[in-house]
Amino acid sequence: AVDVVILIAVIAAFGILLFPTIKCISLKVIEFIEAAYDLVRDEMMISPMIYGSIGLGFSCSAIAAWILLLCTTRKCGNPHCKGLNKATEFDIQLETEECVKNLSPTVKDGVSKGLLQLLHNRHKELEAELKRLAPVNGRAVLVFRAKCGCSVGRLEVPGLKKQRKIKK
Repeated sequence: AVDVVILIAVIAAFGILLFPTIKCISLKVIEFIEAAYDLVRDEMMISPMIYGSIGLGFSCSAIAAWILLLCTTRKCGNPHCKGLNKATEFDIQLETEECVKNLSPTVKDGVSKGLLQLLHNRHKELEAELKRLAPVNGRAVLVFRAKCGCSVGRLEVPGLKKQRKIKK
């Protein structure tokens, strides 16, 4: 109980000392701002063209810096983009038979959506290699990624089909 009383006394003393100090500091800041405003206003009345051109120069440089920042950002137009610094160029995913059954088919003829343009020979080589990697009754998915880490295109190749025995 004594500690609580001491704590309340300390908080009250701190408040009594704090509020006059804040009031004094705020009054001095307001006086300084008024003096600076009067000085700047008098200077601008003497030669407004100079200060107008300085303001225009600062505005143009701020706009140029903003445009430069937008052009050099790592993020693409995707709202879910992470903007990774050093993302991998591609990613290989091996999906088993259960995963293939649970997912809806999104791909026809191997390549799905994206900006993917491969030469015909390379396309066949990649498909052959992925077919070798794919699990039985599953598929292998090669996901091409941009520098920011977003998916640019996909190459899906089904694996070898397991022969089911026909019972008579």
